[in-house]
Amino acid sequence: MAFKPRYERGGILAGRYKIEQIIGEGGMSRVYLASDLKLPGKHWAIKESSISAELVARLAEEAALLIALNHHRLPRIADFFRIEDGDCAYMVMDYVEGEHLDRYAMKLGKALSPLMLAGFGKQICEGLDYLHGLRPPIIHRDLKPSNLLIDGKGEIRFVDFGIARRYKRQVTEDTVKLGTIGFASPEHYGGRQTDGRADLYSLGAVLLYLGTGCKFTSWGDESKAEFRRRGFLPLEPAVSRLLQTEPECRFQNAAETREAFGRIAASLAAGGSKQEDFAAKRPVNGGTAPARSSVIAVMGAAPGAGATHTSVVLAHTLLRRGGRVCTVEMDAKSGAFRRIARLAEEGFAAEEAAGMRRFRFRGVDYIRAPSRAELLTLFSEGYAFIILDLGSSGRKELAEEFARADLSILVGSAAEWRREDLTLRTDGSGTVSGRRNWICCIPLASPETVRTMRKLMGTRHIYALPVEYEPFAPGRETEEALAEACGAVLPQLMFHERSRLRWKRRNRKGSD
Repeated sequence: MAFKPRYERGGILAGRYKIEQIIGEGGMSRVYLASDLKLPGKHWAIKESSISAELVARLAEEAALLIALNHHRLPRIADFFRIEDGDCAYMVMDYVEGEHLDRYAMKLGKALSPLMLAGFGKQICEGLDYLHGLRPPIIHRDLKPSNLLIDGKGEIRFVDFGIARRYKRQVTEDTVKLGTIGFASPEHYGGRQTDGRADLYSLGAVLLYLGTGCKFTSWGDESKAEFRRRGFLPLEPAVSRLLQTEPECRFQNAAETREAFGRIAASLAAGGSKQEDFAAKRPVNGGTAPARSSVIAVMGAAPGAGATHTSVVLAHTLLRRGGRVCTVEMDAKSGAFRRIARLAEEGFAAEEAAGMRRFRFRGVDYIRAPSRAELLTLFSEGYAFIILDLGSSGRKELAEEFARADLSILVGSAAEWRREDLTLRTDGSGTVSGRRNWICCIPLASPETVRTMRKLMGTRHIYALPVEYEPFAPGRETEEALAEACGAVLPQLMFHERSRLRWKRRNRKGSD
C-alpha cells in the first residue's frame, strides 16, 4: 500500500505543530518543518512515517535510541507519538538548518578540496565514535549523504536513524537486511551481523561519492582514477582501506579512523599535498618527525627463541618515547597475536577476540597477517614505528622484509646447544638473510655468552636482554638493554643521559 502523507503546508498536527513546509520525502515517510504554537519562534523537524505492525515497533525503537543519545553531531528527539486511529507515527526532532551533504558537494564542484573532505570524514567519525562507544554499541546501518546535513558553519549533523540498532553480541547475523545500495557494506546482505565496521565502510562510500563528483561508491579502477583526477590522492589510502570487502581489513573503529583523517587534515593544512607528506609529518616527542615510519624487523633464529616477545617489548618501549607504534605478525600460522587479542578484548567471547585481525592493546596497534597492500597502507597512517614480527620460518618473503628494514634484529637462544641456530643464519661473511647491518639480541645471555658469540659470529653487535615478565610494561633494565642494543639506530630509545653514557662506554670497550 502506497504511503499517503497526511499533512500539507498550513496543517496543524496534534493541535500544536503548524506545518510550514515539506523538507524531505521518501517512499514511506515525509519530513516537515513545523512551528510550535506553544513555543513561539521555535521550529521542529517532524518525521511522519507510515506504520504497520512491524514498522511501529521499529519506529518505537528508533525513538528510544534517540531519546538516550546526547552528542552534538546527532539529532535530539523531543516527542514521539501516534495519532489515535491513524496510520502514521510522528517523531519530533530539533530542526537543523542546513543542506544535504551531496547537494552541498555538488554546488561546490571543483572547490571541494582534500582538506574539506578530510574534515568531513573526521566530523562523521565523531558521531560514529560516540554511537559505537555506547554499551551495547549502536550501529547506524544507513550512513549516506542524504542522512547528513551540513550547516552554514560547516558543521555536519546526522539527521536520520531509521534502521539503527543495538549490537547484539550473541547474534550471528542481522535479522533484517536493510541499507542503501551503494553505501551499505557487503555484510549488510547476509552472512554475518553488522558491527561498527559496517558504518566505516559506509563512511568510505560517502567520501568516495563526494570525491568523485557523486559518481562512484565502490573502489575500483574507474573510481580511483576519478578520485585522483579531482585531486584527492592524499585521502586515497584511508578511503580505500575503509572500502575493503572484509571488515578485518578496514580501520577497526571510528576513533582510529578519526585520527587518520585528523593527520591527513593537519598535513594538508600545513601545506602537504603528496601521499607521502601526511605519512611523514607526525610529531614524535613533541618535535619534528623523521621523513617516514621507521621499520624494525624481528626474526627468531629458531622456534621459541623469543621473536614475538622481543617485538612486543620493543613496541611498548618505543611507545613511551612518543609517536604511534604498531607491531605486525607476519607469519599467518602464528597464534601469538590471537592470544594477545583475548587480553585486549576481555568483553568479547574468546573465539570472537581470536578472530580479530587488528586491535589495540595498551596503546600499541596489533595487526595480524596483513596482505602486501594492507602492509603498505600502514605507511600512510602516521606511525612513528612499524615493528614486523617475522617469526622463525625464514621464508623467502620474510627474509626479504628482514633485509629491507631500517633495523633488523635477530633473536637467538642463550643455551649453549642452541648457538648453532645463530651461526646457521649467517653466510660466513657477516650477512643474515641478505642484510649486512643487523643486530642480535639474546634473552637471558650472560656477559660470557655475549663475548663468546661475538667472537664466534665475528660481530660486536650482539647484546643480552634481561628477563621481562611484563612485556606490555617493560621495566627500566629492559629499556636500558634496548637502548644499548638499538640506540645508535633508534635515538628515541636513548631515554635518559645515564643510558646514553652507558651505551657509549660499553661500545667503546667493545671496539677496543
